[in-house]
Amino acid sequence: MSSINLIILGYLQNKEKSAYEMVKEFDSWNLSNWLKISDPSIYKNIIKLCDNGYLNSRTVKEGEMPEKTLYSMNEKGNTYFNELMEESSKHIGKVYFEFNAFFNNIEHLPEEKRKEYLKNFKNKIEERRAFVASRYNHEKQHNEITGSGFILLELYNEFYSVLQKWSEKVFDHYN
Repeated sequence: MSSINLIILGYLQNKEKSAYEMVKEFDSWNLSNWLKISDPSIYKNIIKLCDNGYLNSRTVKEGEMPEKTLYSMNEKGNTYFNELMEESSKHIGKVYFEFNAFFNNIEHLPEEKRKEYLKNFKNKIEERRAFVASRYNHEKQHNEITGSGFILLELYNEFYSVLQKWSEKVFDHYN
């Protein structure tokens, strides 16, 4: 299952866009904070989706601007989008934390270093939680993000609150 393809196809449901416009829009969503995604992978997947017949493309020139290719969803792309959505609903995937390797090896450190690194970890979690909570509270008051964007922000807000409590327990356990 390709999350990148799902994002691209979902975005193109009702509008045609250039690859550059999609990348800029996705950057404004801070997609890389909640999906493993990069600008080159977006470009690569757009081209593959087009080559596989899921997207239509047309080249346009507006005034003195250079030519650009606009992509839009076609019926085959819509079918593929629905298949990906169904697959996603049945396979939520596994959650892997990049810090698992850190905790797997924490007891191999001298006590002084262990305390220092655990304090670093706890502080970083607190920093991240504060950032997400601030963003969440702002969005809750101003309604700038709606629908699924807000629901995902709410998930991250709750997740970082739980992670902060857990990091405090871990810190206390080793101190």
